[in-house]
Amino acid sequence: MSSSVSRLKHQDYTIAWICALPLESAAAEAMLDEKHPALPTSPNDENTYVLGRICAHNVIILCLPSGVYGTTAATSLVSQMKFTFTAVRFGLMVGIGGGVPSKEIDIRLGDIVVSKPTREFGGVIQYDYGKTVQHGQFERSGMLNKPPPVILTAISRLQAAHRLGSSRIPAFISEAVSRNPHFGPISKYPGESFDILFESEYEHIESESTCDNCELNREVKRITRDEHDPVIHYGLIASGNQVMKHGHTRDRLAREFGILCFEMEAAGLMDVIPCLVIRGICDYADSHKNKRWQDYAAAIAAAYAKELLSVIHENRVADEPKAGSSSQLYHCQDLSVSEQMRSGGLTIRDKRDDHIDDWLIERISKYDHNKVHRRLLYKRLLGTTEWFLAHPDFKEWLTGNTTPTLWCSGKIGSGKTIIATSVVEELIYHSSKLRAPSIFFYCEAEHPRSLQPLYILSSFIKQLCRFLHDASVLLPKDLIREIHKFFGREPQTPDFQDLEALFGDIFRYAPNTAYVIDGIDALEQGNCSNLLKLILRHFSSSSDRQGSKCILLSREQVPGFMDISTFIPGIRHISTSSHVMRDIQMYIETTIADKTMSRTLTTNSSLLHEIKETLLQESSGMFLWVYLQLEILWDTCFTDAQIRLSLGQLPKDLEETYRRCAQRIVMQDNIGLKVLKWVSFATRPLHIEELREAVAFTPYDTEWDAEKIPQQEIVAGCCANLVVVDPIDGCVRFAHCSVKQYLESNHGSHIEGYPVNAEQGDMECGEYCLVYLSFSNFTLQVTRVEEVTVAFPNPAALISGVFGSSLMAPFRRTPMGQKGFVPVRFPNTRAKRTSDRINYKFLNYAVSGWALHTKNIDTASPSWKRFEQVATNFDNSWNFHPWVSGGRSSQSRLHALFGWAVKEHHEPLLSIALRSKKDLLAICNLPLVDQGFPALHLASKLGYFAIVQHLLRFCKVNVLDVDGYAPLHYAVGKCHLDVVQLILRANGCKMGIKSSTGFTPLLLAVINGDEDMALALLKHGARTQKGNSFEYHVSLFAPLAAAIKDGYPTIVQMLLEHGVLLGQDASFGKTPLSLAITAGRTDIVELLLKWGANSDRSQDGSIPLTEAARIGDKALVQLLLERTKNLDSEDNDGRTPFFWASKEGHVEVMNLLLAKGADCKRADRFGDTPLFYVVKRNDVEMVRVLLEMGADPNTKARGIKLLDHARRAGETEIIELLFRYGARAGQSGHVVESEV
Repeated sequence: MSSSVSRLKHQDYTIAWICALPLESAAAEAMLDEKHPALPTSPNDENTYVLGRICAHNVIILCLPSGVYGTTAATSLVSQMKFTFTAVRFGLMVGIGGGVPSKEIDIRLGDIVVSKPTREFGGVIQYDYGKTVQHGQFERSGMLNKPPPVILTAISRLQAAHRLGSSRIPAFISEAVSRNPHFGPISKYPGESFDILFESEYEHIESESTCDNCELNREVKRITRDEHDPVIHYGLIASGNQVMKHGHTRDRLAREFGILCFEMEAAGLMDVIPCLVIRGICDYADSHKNKRWQDYAAAIAAAYAKELLSVIHENRVADEPKAGSSSQLYHCQDLSVSEQMRSGGLTIRDKRDDHIDDWLIERISKYDHNKVHRRLLYKRLLGTTEWFLAHPDFKEWLTGNTTPTLWCSGKIGSGKTIIATSVVEELIYHSSKLRAPSIFFYCEAEHPRSLQPLYILSSFIKQLCRFLHDASVLLPKDLIREIHKFFGREPQTPDFQDLEALFGDIFRYAPNTAYVIDGIDALEQGNCSNLLKLILRHFSSSSDRQGSKCILLSREQVPGFMDISTFIPGIRHISTSSHVMRDIQMYIETTIADKTMSRTLTTNSSLLHEIKETLLQESSGMFLWVYLQLEILWDTCFTDAQIRLSLGQLPKDLEETYRRCAQRIVMQDNIGLKVLKWVSFATRPLHIEELREAVAFTPYDTEWDAEKIPQQEIVAGCCANLVVVDPIDGCVRFAHCSVKQYLESNHGSHIEGYPVNAEQGDMECGEYCLVYLSFSNFTLQVTRVEEVTVAFPNPAALISGVFGSSLMAPFRRTPMGQKGFVPVRFPNTRAKRTSDRINYKFLNYAVSGWALHTKNIDTASPSWKRFEQVATNFDNSWNFHPWVSGGRSSQSRLHALFGWAVKEHHEPLLSIALRSKKDLLAICNLPLVDQGFPALHLASKLGYFAIVQHLLRFCKVNVLDVDGYAPLHYAVGKCHLDVVQLILRANGCKMGIKSSTGFTPLLLAVINGDEDMALALLKHGARTQKGNSFEYHVSLFAPLAAAIKDGYPTIVQMLLEHGVLLGQDASFGKTPLSLAITAGRTDIVELLLKWGANSDRSQDGSIPLTEAARIGDKALVQLLLERTKNLDSEDNDGRTPFFWASKEGHVEVMNLLLAKGADCKRADRFGDTPLFYVVKRNDVEMVRVLLEMGADPNTKARGIKLLDHARRAGETEIIELLFRYGARAGQSGHVVESEV
């Protein structure tokens, strides 16, 4: 084996050879044809590697750390490998294992078992992964991926070669020995005399280290083999986290699943990297383990692996996807596709719906958290925020597990966001050691969408999915389907509840994750409250947070004057107020030094010192205030006298600073006003080049004039430090989010022409977009449709030359053009759309923003005509539309517009669609193009009252969608009471309509515990059914059962008031009273009794007092005793309440019943008595009580006297008591008496 080879690159290695033990790694290294120099590893990779070539393949050999075993360790090993060797295609897990011999398959020590997929499994099964189900049985869940096709094909070739007796395993071992003589003794066959198989029931003698003293007569006799070459078996390998060394368990699992071999690591690899498992058999997975065969088993397994690689061409390996790529991550987990199709269990659909890939992840959220983080991190001054990272509370939160939540609070502009960037950087470094993600989000006022909990949650879900995808963590199929449901090719619009549920499901798969949310105070009160509740649910000390934690950064009070520390009990709190002065001093020094590079403010060093000291003293801990004063000094002061005057008149706070800045806004040509509008109301920050065009025209212009574009310096500087151009991405933003808040809090009214509210600002931006799109320079004939004539060869003339003129006569009726050409007229759709978007910087924003900005436009607007043309001129403005049509017909286009208007709550667009009544009636009940269910269902789910009001004029109110729900189900399920009341008033609405799963709207309201909703539905039902419909009363049974089980007494009261029948079965043959007793709801039981429920015997035959006694609820028993006439009522088995209390061991209930005079002697129909169960339970005191009250000590239970039961239990006190109260010894009496 040569070692003098040039160093290869990481991407040259395509196969991973994985071992668990050093002896396995040694055998693998012996198979190398060429050994390569080592390469550096990634910081995230703690593995060590042996690199080399086997046949034509460059291979990396890696081994688990010494003494570390199991599936989890294997997963970690390969996950780290993928950081360094990114080009690896698949792995070979090669080593030793325990064989499972049987009559059908004669596995011997020294044989080889290779994992091969079966009909149900992928070749490897994790036998200790699953859940305990009914009757204590263990149910294995999920399955592991199978090897890639290139390996399976190679296995087939080897199987064919071995059948013909052509195995190269001996040759490869000989070659290895010739290269390394030390490998000779290791690879030598130990001898058949040491291959002993004992009966599975015969356990090894624990005190013995060998089997020398084991009973040879318990050996299983087998036919002697003629040859000692290894036999290769293909089938299922079982993997688990503990060594299998129990013969009986081995055989039981082998019979159940067809297992040939047991080992400990493969299950940790199969879903991380496509892998084949090769095991040399060194023992029989029973208690008679020995190490004699381990070296040989490892050697032959390694030789087989080399033989397998020898029949795989290197080009076939290169064609395979890289390990961990999206095409490898999610294979079908139960049956092959063809098998599922044959069994009828698979619907043919987009095959990507069963996995997560890059395309899907990018659709989950448009928020680029890394880009935002880099932009904000750029603002951080080196050396600042170190106080926060060193704070004891932060350190405890970061490294401990007792403080799941932390809150950093501070004034406006005190550097909280910069602290957040430092925290994120620290977490990224810290989390890399834990191999856990850091999830973060910055709430920015200039991004209105970022202030919505839905937007924040979708970003969290995207970040989690990205981490899990890159870490090759498999998610359950149903969870993947939910992700596709809301973000796939035909996504349904989710609400906050949908995404919270989805986040909660994914949350569990990323333990030890740190979450950072900055600027939560920028959210509106309701949104802020929802987000805080979510944090409380997932990160409280009592929740199942799996080591995850969360840090919040905000002002001292969030909207609604809420204090986070009272909203989230136990949250640690760090305030910036007493810690930032050193950072501010550093900021002042650095900023003045930087600004002096561009212009010297003063040469007077004492004045410069005075500037620094004054700003520091007056800052009140606010970086933002300091920043603005420095900007103003450099912009307005050019003499020392001006500087001193400014220092003497410094504004006392930010509000005064903003007022002064507003007075300096340049109003020439309204550029400053336009900049303020766009920065305030744009749906995303505009790039400086986009903004230059956006402010260069008026609503009255009809043609684009590039000469009106102002210079960048004018646009950037016209708002006097209120807006800035970000040096990272070139976008124009407010200097701080508080600038927008200043303008919104009625201070914008001091600026002439500034919108009075957000609706007006939004509308003005929309009108500017429409004007821009209507310019003749680049409009696609929005205002005028022209046609061009194109000459095509006449098909008749072409074909007649082949078939003859007589056959083609009918085709010549079309007037001929010149020389056999036919004129065809087409709309003139220009081909310069792409160049338009390059030449006109604002065009992209105008196209994407016109519809979003015009949700409040009306017919009185001067831009209404333009709006109508852009929206409805489908042929010529289709590429301006944010909606996608499912076809080219007018109805398809209308359906697309209609659906988008509903989804986006766009009433003006909807009003246009509603004018086409005939077409609308044909399409309004169809599923929307990108949602999967009809418009009325979507609007009802989202709670769009006005939209629902319009749709009810056209849409069918009782139609079930593909999921089997009506609009009323969605409105009720999402708690939109106003929408529910609106739907209930619609003609023909069925209040009791059932979903495909049998849920009525009332049942959904009850399950949600929504009392107002339930009352509204009940009142409507009472009015429409007039209180005399038996069917209506029957429909109340299921809601009553749900209200009782979930414990909603108020709703139970409502149902009783609206006529539910107490005597009828409410659920699974049980009456309401029975359900309430079983649920232990004393308050509801009392309520039902007041309404006339039978306390002695229910209509289902159950006895309320018996049920209460059986579950041992003392309060319920006391309540029922007050109303029960017969204390000793018997059930169908002759058992009384006292009998059940005795049987279940509820002593307090027994005493209570005895005090009321219950019969303690009565036997059931099997002859058992209460005394029997008390004796069986060894309750000496209760035995004495029952005997004193006359219980018969001579009764038999199950044909055996009580004395014998007591003797078997060895309770001498009970035996004495039984004799004392007259027990007579039977056939075994002499034994009992002698014992006494």
